[in-house]
Formats: sequence, structure tokens, C-alpha cells
Amino acid sequence: MPAAGLRAVVSRELLHLRRNPWDLALLLWFPAATLALMLWLFSAGVPTSLPIAVVDEDHSVASRDLARRMSAMRGLAITARPASLEAALPLVRSGGVYGVVHIPANWERDRLRNAPQPVVLYDNAQFSLVAGLMGNDVRAAVTSMVIERAVASEARFGGGFSQATARVGGVQADLRTLFNPALSYEAYLGGMLLPVALHLFCVIAAVSALGREFRDRTVDAWLASAGGSLASAVAGKLAPVALVFIVFALALVSAFAGWRGWTPAGSLALWIVALAVLVIDSIAVAVMLVGLSKSLRLALSLTGIYVATGLAFSGFSFPRAAMSPLAHWWGGLLPFTHYLPVQQGQWLGGASASAWAQGMVPLLLFIAVPLLVGLPLLSRAVRQPQCWGAR
Repeated sequence: MPAAGLRAVVSRELLHLRRNPWDLALLLWFPAATLALMLWLFSAGVPTSLPIAVVDEDHSVASRDLARRMSAMRGLAITARPASLEAALPLVRSGGVYGVVHIPANWERDRLRNAPQPVVLYDNAQFSLVAGLMGNDVRAAVTSMVIERAVASEARFGGGFSQATARVGGVQADLRTLFNPALSYEAYLGGMLLPVALHLFCVIAAVSALGREFRDRTVDAWLASAGGSLASAVAGKLAPVALVFIVFALALVSAFAGWRGWTPAGSLALWIVALAVLVIDSIAVAVMLVGLSKSLRLALSLTGIYVATGLAFSGFSFPRAAMSPLAHWWGGLLPFTHYLPVQQGQWLGGASASAWAQGMVPLLLFIAVPLLVGLPLLSRAVRQPQCWGAR
């Protein structure tokens, strides 16, 4: 790979970016703004003060106590007290509240008669995360009230409140969180969504850099600047993309493990290496997509199909073990599916270096295989002027 040709292509690409602010924005400003926005969105860590409505048809001291306990929960905020369920449900449909807690009439009286009615939470499962958080807080509020009253009743039989608490408690499950004990959605969601956004923007930027040479019918000038070497032409063309997104990767890690104050459970250096390899994977995939399509528009469409589905099939929202064989197979063809467990092992799990090395093998294959497929196709495309100019 001639060094002079490589430098000439890099200079040509930088000159193009300086003269074309939209291409520069696609490479630099749009990804930076998107990553910063996503980091800001998750900066609160844990969702708080989720609006709910309480329909209190009992109007007893106990129902008011329950409402007070729900208001004291960090994740809940009672923003409406409609008189009936019929009046409350439109609030859920309009998005004014995420759920409705219904305390039925005669609730306290029936409890004292040992025929308790349930407190019902109507949640909007379209927002599954919010519904889960609300359900946990409502259950916690109800449970605290029930246990407190059960302990007070049991204490009448002697032994005081401490022994009454022990008798009421009985056998309990002790939930101990191994990873992400703070239950922060900044660490969980932000830590997963920002890398996939970085991956997507990197593929788009690399596809755009290569594809516009075919779109603008400037392939001859591009190759001439590289001295006729396709390897130099491709490396020089994509070097600014690689540099910019590796800087973004370092900034992402610095934001989580520096500015936001989190401490990785594993090795910070191994996490950085994995993220840098994901950037190189993205560039290799872009070479393959442009080589297959010979068209900027088609290559960008393939990017949407191939790369943008990475999060859905990675096991982030639905376990891969429970996916259909076809979905599991497709997920295995996506780089982010293999990157995610490597990152989470170092970011939250404290995985060993040997486990990291095993996870890196498929990521390295996502450099070699797309290049082995894409470079021969690209070599053929640059010798076919009839396919240049396709939009």
C-alpha cells in the first residue's frame, strides 16, 4: 500500500469534507449531537415521579394512608384523583398518566371482616418499562401497609414488635443483584443504546464516503489520487471515518467511566479495545454493502436492514435463547449481537480477560469476512463505468 497514494486520498477526502458541510455534518456533527442527546436523556439514571391516577372509592383512613404511601415512592407521582374508573381511563389513553390505581368501595371494611378486596393497578403495557416500575412501587406501597398492620395485630399475642415481625415475616426470598446494583437505567439502557447508535452512524458515514464516488461518477479521480491502488483508495477514503468514530468511542467511554462517575466492573482498556474493534467492524461492513450494491441509495437501504436491526436481535429487549431459530440465526449475523456481551462483561459484569478474548473472536471475524467479500466486489465495480452514477 503506497504511503504517498494513501496520503493523497486522505487529503482529497478532507478537502471534500471542508467544501461540503452536509457530508461533514453526517460524519461529525449529527453523530456527536445524537450521542450527546442520548446521554442527556438517560442522565437521570432512574425514572422518577411517573404520573398515575388514584381512584379512591373507599374514602377511608386506610385508603388515604395507602395513597400517601404511594406518593412517598420515588417512582410515583399522583397527578389525578378521578371519581371513577370511567373518568380515569381516558387519562391513560391520552397519555396524561401511565396507570390507574383503583381502591374499591368498602375496601377497609372488607379487610377487617377478613374478606379483603384487591387494590388494582391498571397499567399501560405499551410502555413495558414504565409499567414494570409502577407495578413494583405500587406493590411495595401495598405490602408495606399490609405488613405494618399484620405486625401490629400479631404483637398483641406477646413478644413485642420484634418477635411479631419475625413471626409475620416467615420464609422470605432475598433478592441480591449481582450487576448494576444501583438499578440505573443510565448504565443499562444508555450503555447499550449509545454503542449501537455509534455503530449505525459509523456504517452510514463509511457507506456515504464510498458510495458518493459511484454516485458522482468520480471513481477514476479517486483511484488516480491513490496511484491506481484500490487498497490505498479505500484505506485513505475511510481513514477519517475510522479516526472520528474511534474518538467518539473514547468520548463515550470517558462519559460513562469518567464524567458520569461510573466505575467499570471489568477492565476499562478491554472495553475500549472492543469498542474500537466495533468501529472497524462497521467500516468493513460498509465496504461489503457498497461492493454488493454499487449504489449509495441501495447501500444505505441495506444499512437500515442489516445494521439498524442489530439492537432488536442482540438480546437487549428479548432474550436470544427464547427467539425462534430464524431470529436467532439472523442475530448471529449481526456484529452488535457479538459486541454487546463483550461490552457488558467489562462494563457491568466484571468478566475475565479470557472470557473477553473468546467474545472478541467473532468480532474480529466481522472485520475479515466482510472485507473478503466486499473488496473483490468493489474491485470489480470500479472497473465497470456503466454502473457509476446510480442514485
